[in-house]
Amino acid sequence: MQLELDLEKYRPDWERLGVVVPPFTIEADPRFMYLSTETRRALSKVSYMVEAGQGASVIVGEIGTGKTTLASWFHSRYDRRPDFVAAKIDEAPKKSGLLLLRRIAAEFGLRTRRATEDQLNEFRAFLIEQSEQGVLPLIIIDEAHELGPEQFVELRRLLNFRDPRGGKAYQLILLGRPELDINLRQVPDFNDRVATRSSLDPLTPDDTKSLIEYRLLAAGRDAKQPPLFTDDAILPIWRETRGYPRSICLLCLHLCLELLTSDKLQIDAAFVSKFLEEHPDYRQAGDR
Repeated sequence: MQLELDLEKYRPDWERLGVVVPPFTIEADPRFMYLSTETRRALSKVSYMVEAGQGASVIVGEIGTGKTTLASWFHSRYDRRPDFVAAKIDEAPKKSGLLLLRRIAAEFGLRTRRATEDQLNEFRAFLIEQSEQGVLPLIIIDEAHELGPEQFVELRRLLNFRDPRGGKAYQLILLGRPELDINLRQVPDFNDRVATRSSLDPLTPDDTKSLIEYRLLAAGRDAKQPPLFTDDAILPIWRETRGYPRSICLLCLHLCLELLTSDKLQIDAAFVSKFLEEHPDYRQAGDR
């Protein structure tokens, strides 16, 4: 009981910042997805290709540019629609095409088979059944730069499936680091089936400011309140994080925690500079 009281004493008082939930978690959460110009472009292109039944879409970006959040957004959006059924693979099995097919089958609630052809037949029956019901299956694979040539071969075989009207029987979204583009060049038969390609780049200073403001609003802060982060705090935050969304969120999380231990009401440039000088190793807490 005493331990519980002590923990309560040291729990961050987020209400003091005018929010009801922590605004700068580094976990992928579609509720906090900020739509930068690049993100809007990727959403528009990929959404069109998926809904038009065009096949495979590819999104690449460096670590921390928001790929996993985007993958979660696509899954959340399409899995609740009656005309789609979505499966998300966060980390595909290494190298083996059969293991990848089995993993996808399990996500769709299908039986997993020991032979590749048997598993493909299981998929074929499932896809025909879904097509008859007017449902389009969607597969989302995050960390797709880790896929091997054999796995792309099996994904291509699935892309070759057709519904009774001649359209592609399922849709595919691949998200990964820039190496994904390089890997795809080694599998031209699959590469030729990619309908659209998008890239996620680091944010500009203006987008960095907008991301911070959006997350605070999404966490419940009233827009009428004075800014929690002053205008002059944005540039040092952008310089430290180089515009990578995950890094921005990690730094802002620590800045908010630091603010809660002080008598300050706002985070300004001097506050950011002092924090970075006194806590140069703050990133270690967010390493995974």
